[in-house]
Amino acid sequence: MVESFRGLIIKKEDGSEKVNYNNDNFPCYIHAGWVEPWCSWINIPHYHEDLEFVTITRGEMGYNVNGEKIILHEGDTLMVNSSQIHFSFTTGEERCNYYINILHPSLLCSSFVVQNERVEPITKNQNLPYIHFKEGSFEAKRLFVQAQALLDSLENEFNITLEFFKLFKIVRNYCRDNNLLASPTGYVTNDMNFRNMLKFIHTRFAEQISLGDIAKSGNVSKTYCNMLFKKFTGSSPIDNLNRYRAERVAYYVTSTDLSMSEIAEKTGFSGASYMSETFKKFYGVAPRNYVLPKE
Repeated sequence: MVESFRGLIIKKEDGSEKVNYNNDNFPCYIHAGWVEPWCSWINIPHYHEDLEFVTITRGEMGYNVNGEKIILHEGDTLMVNSSQIHFSFTTGEERCNYYINILHPSLLCSSFVVQNERVEPITKNQNLPYIHFKEGSFEAKRLFVQAQALLDSLENEFNITLEFFKLFKIVRNYCRDNNLLASPTGYVTNDMNFRNMLKFIHTRFAEQISLGDIAKSGNVSKTYCNMLFKKFTGSSPIDNLNRYRAERVAYYVTSTDLSMSEIAEKTGFSGASYMSETFKKFYGVAPRNYVLPKE
């Protein structure tokens, strides 16, 4: 794990998230965490090939998956399927505690047959963006136990793999019993248009780009561009651009010795003053006063 990336959403060239795995050589992120209204890592739309499981141990929080809001309560588990656009958000003034397990499907694919017939009917099924297992259900109780088992296995990759198989079996049985094992259908056009625009923001944020530039990258009109961002993120394209720029400012402030003017230039802001004003809007403090949150 890269400690300087803790609490930040780091992107690959294609715009997907580079998951900050516990072990760089083993594709999983297992963590017992918390979120409060001021936390900096919420509300940043992203996606990754990994399956994401969030189990609420105390309090309440929300997730937005492909523009749909889901409120999670104590005892609930949410599975966000592979490559779905999502972000978390707070729903109140109190801290929410949770277990989060982000695991790459490749850990399950011991053979082509297993991958093609058992894993991908779920992970490649774009009609199944997420599953909300509610507290009190048979599956939620078992998933809570599995989340704890994964945390207990943190230093043992073999046991993590074993517990991931158990976890996925719960999900697969649920999908089988509820007729959710449909054939993969691929991304819908709107989804791909949005991903292209999100990629454009994440790769060109340091340049002076406009709403028209963002819309052009997705081959849509400015009006439709605004509609898609509102659908998937709840905010405008420019607001998403500025939020991502601010997130990169947080990285430079905590990981480099660059001056405020140099950071502003690297992150697409016209000057240090405007950068500070924008950063404070999202993080509540000026860049020079920002430190990574401690748990």
